[in-house]
Amino acid sequence: MIYGYARVSTSDQNEGMQVDALKGAGCSEIFTDKASGAKTSRPALDKMLPLLKDGDTLVIWKLDRLGRSTIHLFNLLEDLKSRGVAVRSIMEGIDTSGSLGRFLCTILAGVAELERENIKQRVNAGLAKAKRDGVRLGRKERFNAKDKALIKRLHTLGDSYTKLSRQFSASRSTIWEIVNSEEKVAFQDNRQTDLEDAL
Repeated sequence: MIYGYARVSTSDQNEGMQVDALKGAGCSEIFTDKASGAKTSRPALDKMLPLLKDGDTLVIWKLDRLGRSTIHLFNLLEDLKSRGVAVRSIMEGIDTSGSLGRFLCTILAGVAELERENIKQRVNAGLAKAKRDGVRLGRKERFNAKDKALIKRLHTLGDSYTKLSRQFSASRSTIWEIVNSEEKVAFQDNRQTDLEDAL
């Protein structure tokens, strides 16, 4: 089955263009997310991904419509590849089932690794400073916004639920709830956080 995915911001005028292109590509079902500002939740994408199975194809308008970052895009492509799902990008003319698409994934892997290492270095520097300043990063019963943001970031970088549960002295179910919650958390409030001060 051929699925289509479109993502537009509130200021975009090309939603119809994306959808028309996806229909023209033979998509039987199309999922659309409308993002606003810094909102990162994508309910339509989250609903669609579990439906994809071996032999299916996902068609997108452009690669940047699918991933929030290079790391996120690479992880999605790798997950879909492992499940036997091909991805076609209309504007770039890329198909991951072909040699060019596989070459792209190889390049993305290198770029994602560099990005991952840079982010991890920044996070580790912030953790070290927070520890020096006596900041408690984990709480058994309750986590503040900075803790939740840190947990989500570390999970994005590859830390498992088990590892995070040990690091933050919390159950795996608590960590899972934090990682998968749609609550908007950030590293900063009205002042710079300890993590940012260290960078």
